[in-house]
Amino acid sequence: MKHVMYAEKSLLLGDDVVDLMMEYAVLLARQSSADSVDVEAIGTDGDQVTATFLIGPATIMVAETARSPFPEPDNDSAETYLKEQIGLIKTPPLAHGLDDVELQGYEDEV
Repeated sequence: MKHVMYAEKSLLLGDDVVDLMMEYAVLLARQSSADSVDVEAIGTDGDQVTATFLIGPATIMVAETARSPFPEPDNDSAETYLKEQIGLIKTPPLAHGLDDVELQGYEDEV
């Protein structure tokens, strides 16, 4: 588990989701872009909460290791989303040219 401090809030999250959020924040900052990510966390009162993180160039987030008696919240969907987005940034899809078939009907507009 990791203790995350963000926007004057303190939450406990699983290691993997925090590591992915940090990596995604760095990549988005390099692109001057932003995104929001919903994650399951444990609040200061010990209750499970859903937290929405705005991640971008101005993100100020600190994570530190933490010992906790609580089980890590399930963030499989958030982790999948983050991995997909990180993959798109690191290896963007290739651009493809238009086939002649797709250009039919556009000759008159040029």
